[in-house]
Amino acid sequence: MLAVQSPLQSTVHSVLVAASVLLMLTWLTTWAFGLGQAVVLATSLIIVLVGLSAVGLQLAMGHKSAAPALRQGAATPAKADEHAHLHGKRWSLDVFSNIDAQRFAAVCETWFSWAGFDTRYESHRNHEGVDIWLHASRLPGPVAIVRCKHVLDKQVGLQEMRDFQGVVSSCKSAHGTFTTTSTYTPEALQYARENGIEVVDGRALLRRILTRTRQSQQALLAVAYSGR
Repeated sequence: MLAVQSPLQSTVHSVLVAASVLLMLTWLTTWAFGLGQAVVLATSLIIVLVGLSAVGLQLAMGHKSAAPALRQGAATPAKADEHAHLHGKRWSLDVFSNIDAQRFAAVCETWFSWAGFDTRYESHRNHEGVDIWLHASRLPGPVAIVRCKHVLDKQVGLQEMRDFQGVVSSCKSAHGTFTTTSTYTPEALQYARENGIEVVDGRALLRRILTRTRQSQQALLAVAYSGR
């Protein structure tokens, strides 16, 4: 507050001094030239009004310019605390290697929630990944099911794709999307095409994330590294 008010106090003081000097000059001129009392009063009143207007204008401008700075100063610590643990990290395939299955599922859930879906975990439906059911307003049942599989040392195979298709087919009008940090075997990709399942591997997901704004990427990165 001191850094904001000191210049204002200096400006107000200067205006008041200037007004006082003008009043003194007016009275001296009146005494020297014998001007009428009405002229003196009118001139003095004008000087006082101009001085007060200048002071009010300076105060209004000072408060207007100080308010954004104060708001920004209050928000900066919270933002810094929120992303302090990221330490300059950026999105790359290494992020998928550094996080676990739960954090990967949280990233996927956040991603689809940005698209306007109501997301719900259904992790009990499989043992190797997490299913996210996407619901749209005023529509019964899920409109899509996303299986998030965090795996680094092997590809998603045909049997895993068949298991996922079984879950999708149990829900009427639900579209299936299989998302993994790894890749797929040719057999799994062929089965997905034949059954209308969208497949997203680690590189494809990274490309999608990198299309977002820098701020959105950092927000998603915070989700990935939450709790670290």
